[in-house]
Amino acid sequence: MIRHFNRTGRKRIQRSHAVVTLRRWKSAKVADTDGDHCFDLRLELGGYGFPPNARLRVEAWRGSAFQRWKWGTVGRPGGLSESERVLRDVPETCRFRLAVVEAGGSGRLLGLADKLSPRLPAESILPLVVSDLGSEVWRLDFGEGDDIAVLRVNSRMPGLSETARNDPVFRALVMPQVLRCVLERALLVERESPDDAEGRWKAWFDLARDVMPEQEPPVVDYDAQEDQIARADRWIRDVTAAFAQKKVRAMESYRRAKR
Repeated sequence: MIRHFNRTGRKRIQRSHAVVTLRRWKSAKVADTDGDHCFDLRLELGGYGFPPNARLRVEAWRGSAFQRWKWGTVGRPGGLSESERVLRDVPETCRFRLAVVEAGGSGRLLGLADKLSPRLPAESILPLVVSDLGSEVWRLDFGEGDDIAVLRVNSRMPGLSETARNDPVFRALVMPQVLRCVLERALLVERESPDDAEGRWKAWFDLARDVMPEQEPPVVDYDAQEDQIARADRWIRDVTAAFAQKKVRAMESYRRAKR
């Protein structure tokens, strides 16, 4: 059943006050189940003035996939076990929202944090998805709107997903190009500001800063002139080169260890 909320007077909850984190979850009943993800939610709602008995609802979606959880009340949030917080109906590339709903059945929406990008497991900001890609080995999928970018690898090639996750040679060959494509999308297509704390590409700009801390990511205005675009293009090239060098060093260390 689809619920319709009265959104009159609702408050916008800052995304930094509703932080979703994903982590791997293994079922205690099925020892080899390690593909599921469990979410954690950290809330800071003290400054919004919501009634303590207001109900909290968490929703996750991607495309037509949807999952919902009751998250207690403002005064007593959470209370769900890990197994109850597993993503069973939505993929790890989903988006979340938090709704604060007036108690008593009125359905009045008091507050909303929408389009929450979950913080992915520390090992990757790029989820890996196995798909039938025909003759392609891999493909970078940007999705639509605020979707998380995913790296698709070909299901027709046995063992490729494991190689993509763990083989330094594969990562040295592929990941620099992935980084280049993402930064071009972020700066030259979507023109996102690197300083947008809630931007779709924030994690990638943070990665670029880690790779090349001596240069801040440039800002590309929607009406940018050629020199501004060229400056951004040079920055992307330099970041990609520095990132590739790190991956090559990791690959060489791996090869020496295998001898």
